[in-house]
Amino acid sequence: MLPYFPFGQQFNDKMGTYPLPESDWLIEVDQQYQNEITLKRQLLSTLPHYYYQALPGHEPAQWEVLELVLQNLVRFSPDSFTLHRNGNQWLWQNRILNEETTFTFGDMRTLPKDPLDWVGRQVQEDLTILAGNEATLVAGQLCFGNGWCLDEKIGLPFWQIHRPIVPIVEPMMLAAQKLMERLPVGRPVWRANWSVKVTDQLDMTSRHTSMLDKLLAEQSAHMTIDSIAEQLYVRVERQTLTRLPRSGAILFGIHTYQNLLAREVEERPDAAKRMAQVFSTTPAAMIDYKGMTSFLPILIRYLNNIHPSYYKSTS
Repeated sequence: MLPYFPFGQQFNDKMGTYPLPESDWLIEVDQQYQNEITLKRQLLSTLPHYYYQALPGHEPAQWEVLELVLQNLVRFSPDSFTLHRNGNQWLWQNRILNEETTFTFGDMRTLPKDPLDWVGRQVQEDLTILAGNEATLVAGQLCFGNGWCLDEKIGLPFWQIHRPIVPIVEPMMLAAQKLMERLPVGRPVWRANWSVKVTDQLDMTSRHTSMLDKLLAEQSAHMTIDSIAEQLYVRVERQTLTRLPRSGAILFGIHTYQNLLAREVEERPDAAKRMAQVFSTTPAAMIDYKGMTSFLPILIRYLNNIHPSYYKSTS
């Protein structure tokens, strides 16, 4: 079952951000940790300059991200991670991966990779850094992006990351930009973003767009009300925004979760009803933007067939 399920009574066109209390993880570790870290590192080994990029001049923000991420991992998973600090001499221990790294905080020469690139290989999240008045994307490690990549977006303001911006999402992007401008230190926020896909491939960055479009067309042509639940995956991104205290930059983290539609409906009793309500009220332009137009009618029929029987049997 997905840990986050952003489906309510109807489609919501607002940003839907919430405060992230100190008692909650900024960086999450789950049962997919080893598999996803292995995949991340394979991608970075194959195309390092595609999945990681950084503009010069923002190294202090990278060190802040490293510090924040490691501290969070130690705080919430002390049995798996340890950080020993003696001044600027740091010793990091990752017991899940059986790794140990010694480095001098602030000295790029003592790490095998840039600080953001190195710490990104310790977590499941995609990590990006936004800086300046327009929250410009200045650095990022993006392995599991959904329809975008660093080649296209590095150096752009946050609200343009999803360009070309169709009218249906423009208000949301502008609201996000304003949120960035006034996000205070010590008050991180989070939101959940949903999509429905025909594959559970985590890496959906732009280099796979043609292949994924072809797969969508092929799968959609053979979907039926009886088979669709085994052909679709609910994909949810937990997105966090954290203002870094020293540099003033923003850490934008994205943790991607996925579950087979059939499994989610089975594991979450009200999933079918909630998804049917949202999908039925989502504007056609947004459905098209999310790539769901070709299978939406069958999907809604399936969901509507599922949830009445459940509520009747439990009433």
